[in-house]
Amino acid sequence: MKAKPTIRQIYALAAALCERAGEEFPETREAASELIERLRIENGHPAPRLEDVPFRPRGRRRGWRRRGDDGRASAAAAELAREMS
Repeated sequence: MKAKPTIRQIYALAAALCERAGEEFPETREAASELIERLRIENGHPAPRLEDVPFRPRGRRRGWRRRGDDGRASAAAAELAREMS
């Protein structure tokens, strides 16, 4: 199985795409949500707006650590958050 992109790679990709599109990279979650929503509408995305979809809390996933996750993703996310602040 091929590994998924890291959080750092996803942020770098998002920043590069924002730059290419002439958009400012969002500074807050709210700004990110607004930008995502605007871009989805401009692109004609068929899915409903996020606020129009009822919230469904996810149950705790059982056994997620047993699949080889040793906590590195959480550590990488924490490091990225420190770097971005």
